[in-house]
Amino acid sequence: MAFAQGKLGKMIFVFYPSAKLPGIGVPYTPMYNPTTFSINHEVLHDVKTKAGASNFSKRFVSMKPRTLDLELLFDGTGASPSTAGGIANTIAVNAGFTSVDKQIETFLTLAYTIVGAKHQPNYILVAWGTFIMTGVLKSAKVNYTMFAADGTPLRAKMNISIGEQVNTSLLTKWLKLLSPDLSKAIVVKEGDTLPLMCFKEYGDSSLYVKVAEVNGLKNYRKLKQGMELLFPPLNNLA
Repeated sequence: MAFAQGKLGKMIFVFYPSAKLPGIGVPYTPMYNPTTFSINHEVLHDVKTKAGASNFSKRFVSMKPRTLDLELLFDGTGASPSTAGGIANTIAVNAGFTSVDKQIETFLTLAYTIVGAKHQPNYILVAWGTFIMTGVLKSAKVNYTMFAADGTPLRAKMNISIGEQVNTSLLTKWLKLLSPDLSKAIVVKEGDTLPLMCFKEYGDSSLYVKVAEVNGLKNYRKLKQGMELLFPPLNNLA
């Protein structure tokens, strides 16, 4: 995927287990947007050497998948006005996981841990402004930059590399998910239950099981006030 019309806001990652459902999974918004990111484009050629040291020819073979490299900042000092967003971060904050180690653990659990019957890590969708790409984590290097007196990490930077996994149907699906009349992110209020929220949104309370799966909820009965839940288009729950 390349660039599409959009507005620059918070970068969002979506971690999803099935390549057949790009972007349908657990959203994660980092505390800070990266200041820059880089995209590596590479062309693969077959090089053949001819007689003479300086004589060679190149034959085009293929376009290699792009690589996205970026740096995320994790802050545990409490001094930043920025707050963690998205379902994954909301769960972490509500559970008291505000330390740098726990913030990093939340990201790596979604991006690096082997999940599902296919025994592989989640796929990753990255969307920021006009940029959209799907891929898989290639590497994640953590640099700790500030510590408390007892050695507890207070700040860290994570250099992430994501290898592109192309899905030609992604752009259309993702733009539909971004459309407010087709997809919603709803904040849980006091007294809300998942079946009730599904009834209000879809007119069918029995869809709570599939909505729980989309949001990675292990226990749909334990919703916490302030959590943000993703309610995808109805046809994506079929």
